[in-house]
Amino acid sequence: MYTSINSLTVVSRHTKPLSLFNSFLRITTHSFHNDFTSPAHHTVHHLLEKCQSMKKLKLIHAQIILHGLHQQTLTISKLISFCAVSEAGDLQYAHLVFDHLPQPNRHMYNSLIRGYANSDNPTTALHLYHQMTCVGISPNEFTYPFVLKAAGIQPDEITFMGLLSACCHSGLTEIGKYYFDRMSSMYGVPLEIEHYACMIDLLGRVGLFGDAIKLIRGMPMKPDVVVWGALLGACRLHGKVEIGKQVLKQVLELEPYTSGVYVLVSNMFSEAGRWEDVKNIRRLMKDQGIKKSRAVSSVEVNGNVYEFMVDDQRKELSSNVYELLDQLMDHLKSFGHFSSSSDTFLNAEKV
Repeated sequence: MYTSINSLTVVSRHTKPLSLFNSFLRITTHSFHNDFTSPAHHTVHHLLEKCQSMKKLKLIHAQIILHGLHQQTLTISKLISFCAVSEAGDLQYAHLVFDHLPQPNRHMYNSLIRGYANSDNPTTALHLYHQMTCVGISPNEFTYPFVLKAAGIQPDEITFMGLLSACCHSGLTEIGKYYFDRMSSMYGVPLEIEHYACMIDLLGRVGLFGDAIKLIRGMPMKPDVVVWGALLGACRLHGKVEIGKQVLKQVLELEPYTSGVYVLVSNMFSEAGRWEDVKNIRRLMKDQGIKKSRAVSSVEVNGNVYEFMVDDQRKELSSNVYELLDQLMDHLKSFGHFSSSSDTFLNAEKV
């Protein structure tokens, strides 16, 4: 019968599919209650896709209510989505259905937010977004573009850098990939090398080395040291020593005298227990006259900014600071917070 309904929707523009659907519902709704397997649910979807007027949609909605399908989440989600975003839909009708639901889900909110963002009433989209977050429903990658549009904000390359960086540091791989893939096609923002570097970092952090390497090979520009450095950092994070050695060759071709790269690779080798490789890296640095740059940190105290380095003795209060640090170290050691592996790593730095 499901096939018959599908066939009728193709050849008929009248109510025959609906009458057959009504008979079909009487047979199936008492036997099927699961949203994902109910043939009635899939039939509703097909009828909604073929619907070309609100008059017919309201007939479908009436049958949905009559046979209890309004309690099926996926069915009512599909109805709201059609009303909110389809050219043949009615945004106000979608909102009316939405308001009578006891617990609207994220998909339903997204459909209304999208509909209002594309209408002449974008303020309602922002109100719905606020309501959505207040009831504890987390927005996703489909929510934000239409919220930005409703707020009149056109994202640019800096917006996407911040977004990709946030996804990277939060482990939101799929959301990051979603926006990266749509930067140009949906938002008209060109992909710059900085965006590629951020995406390589994102993929590398979760161990997707195949995807990261494929992305590098498909770049329209030549990868720079930042791109390779992001992949090299991921190699250290996941102990991918052999890949790291190959990446190192690419980095050294671009910047052969950057001490940070050698230190990163040396640490990767030491964490993998490859002490001979650690010695070779240190020897290479010595032969080429490369010295590890001393990192400079800064701290603001009472409106004054102070800069300092490791073992810095230049400040008047240095002795007091180191005395306090020694006390803290002794306290931590007394609780067993330092293991032999930490000592091994510190010794590797002296090689």
